[in-house]
Amino acid sequence: MIEQQLYHTVLILAAIANFSMSLVLLHGNLAYSDYTVYRNARRYIALCFAIFAFGFIIHATYQWRYTWHEAASALSVSYFHCGAVLFGWSIISLLNPNYLSAKVYLRDILFLIIGISAYWASVFIPSLYGMCEIFSAVFFFHALIIIYTFYSTYYRVSHSLQQMSLGTVQQFVKWMLLACHLIIGFGVGSIAITVLLPTAIWPYTVLLCLGIAVFVYIFFSLNDYGYVIDSATNATEDVAEK
Repeated sequence: MIEQQLYHTVLILAAIANFSMSLVLLHGNLAYSDYTVYRNARRYIALCFAIFAFGFIIHATYQWRYTWHEAASALSVSYFHCGAVLFGWSIISLLNPNYLSAKVYLRDILFLIIGISAYWASVFIPSLYGMCEIFSAVFFFHALIIIYTFYSTYYRVSHSLQQMSLGTVQQFVKWMLLACHLIIGFGVGSIAITVLLPTAIWPYTVLLCLGIAVFVYIFFSLNDYGYVIDSATNATEDVAEK
């Protein structure tokens, strides 16, 4: 089938693109040894890309979307949930260097453990077959917490940065807002489609293409942050202290 071949090809291309961007981010970190928050942010996004790439390879190898849609849905929700956490750890930390406390780590890891366990329990425990869509509520609830945290942090920091009249930093903050609009729309929308259309194929091909575009935008934007790293770091640290 042409549809199946196209789906498989896009999966492989998406995996290659994500792995490549992950490696470039990690290699480029060598130039930012004095900027701990930014280096960690790049690591988290690199790990996010790698997890998605690994998920795409599993999809392409086993073709669960055709033969075992419960497992395919559980896999999709799993890597999107991991991606939401890592994206939050990265981007919110760039806005607020004091964000990542032990409490936040513990909260997010517990949500991940509960969520991923529930998604895969619906695949392997007979009495829970077909309930992945219901358990996906864990993802949506956790995503809402991360989204609220981002936007509340963004509003406070962007308002303060505008008062500081730092043009380059303001541009970075505008990029961050657009990046989060894209990743939130893409992530939440993708899982919603997974829940509503667990056996359809063409929507996932379209989503994969959109996902490549979103991740490439985030990759280049995060790299561009390095060009304003001094002023951005100083400004966000000043805001965090206030």
